[in-house]
Amino acid sequence: MNADVTRAKIESALAPLHERYAFARALFIETSGLSVSSNLNQTFVEPLSAQRGIVVSILHNGLIYEASSVVHSVSDISKTIEGLERTVRASKLKGTLALHAEAPATLSAGGPSPDELSEADKAKFAARIAREIKARKPLVAMASARYKQTNTREIYVSREKSLEQYLPRFEAIYSAVLKDDTTNSTAQIYDGFSRRGSWNLMGENLELIDGMLHDGEKILGAPRLEPGQYECIFSPSLSGMLAHEAFGHGTEADTMQKGRARGTEYLGKAVAAPGVRLYDSPLLETAAASYYFDHEGMPASETRIVEGGVLNQPMTDHASASRLGYPRSPNGRRESFDHKIYSRMTNTYFMPGEDSLDAMIASVADGYFVDRATNGMEDPKSWGIQLEALVARRIRHGKLTDEYFSPVIVTGYVPEILQSISMISRDLHINGLGMCGKGYKEWVKVTDGGPYLKLRARLA
Repeated sequence: MNADVTRAKIESALAPLHERYAFARALFIETSGLSVSSNLNQTFVEPLSAQRGIVVSILHNGLIYEASSVVHSVSDISKTIEGLERTVRASKLKGTLALHAEAPATLSAGGPSPDELSEADKAKFAARIAREIKARKPLVAMASARYKQTNTREIYVSREKSLEQYLPRFEAIYSAVLKDDTTNSTAQIYDGFSRRGSWNLMGENLELIDGMLHDGEKILGAPRLEPGQYECIFSPSLSGMLAHEAFGHGTEADTMQKGRARGTEYLGKAVAAPGVRLYDSPLLETAAASYYFDHEGMPASETRIVEGGVLNQPMTDHASASRLGYPRSPNGRRESFDHKIYSRMTNTYFMPGEDSLDAMIASVADGYFVDRATNGMEDPKSWGIQLEALVARRIRHGKLTDEYFSPVIVTGYVPEILQSISMISRDLHINGLGMCGKGYKEWVKVTDGGPYLKLRARLA
């Protein structure tokens, strides 16, 4: 990464704005990365699209004005500020926004991530793992391994703050297509992980791959289950998806501000079983969606969305917190420097309880162990929810059976599902391979997870 853009230079360019306006800030983002992937026929090494730009914001007459630009040199920052000031001076509009005051802070966190592997070594390793996936089960017809590493440098500057962070992120995704010629059935399955870090995380992960292939064999030709209301054990994969969809989007304060979230009416009220705690936190040390400060300079901290079953606190960006009178949380995020700021999740998860997984399974007379979440959606206005998973394994008389069903759809009313939670395991697993959109756009990195949950839900 090019170090010609520094905090000091941004501070110098921004300084005159502090004398002329109620509030001014700048966010500089620089990213680079590499993707390495291999299937049984080809291997690809591809640089990721680089990004280097700045967004400058001014609060004037109760309105926020913003301008962004790609940064080739420091002079581009001054040009962006000049253009933004022309827009502000020409505007006759007035608003009512008064932002919460910032607390002074100076920070330099993280650093460039070391990388001792050549691109050729990375490509050879990916090809070897793809062949290894194929070799481990005779029913594997197609296999692939994909690795992606990104490096991000971010600088936030305002009158009160001067912050800089380096965020290396690494992702591994393994996939397989299994085929049974005797039944003419196929199944596709994937697994992997996403963490803070670099290419040193590019390990074999054979235990994870074996678990993936085991479940792939089990769902190959598996039937659909009989729709109905069942006792369920959700794996951390499913509990994480539930956390993300249930009170993730529904407690993003900008959604509340627009009247699109029912959670506004339930702050301070019980929405889940008494033992349920649902948190969002960018503080988790190795989680891929963690950071030291958000895109508005708010230091990382834990947001206790649900505490003791009570809807406790929304996730906010600076403007929504100020408009609604809520405490600020570190959830102001942008897809990139040229996108709008929104209230967004980071690492969202249920907190662990006191139960063992064995005891939870033993307590189920007739139900399902649901695993390998693939997709989910929720309507923040009506609290309807739908989750999709690859695996539902039957539990009978307190024991896991060898009956597998696939795929499985979970539907229900959010408070009804959360109030049915009766056991929570001591385990805590955080992962997340995907990105989260705001509606159909504005993609940011998130993770989710949690413990195993025992609850009741409608399955189909």
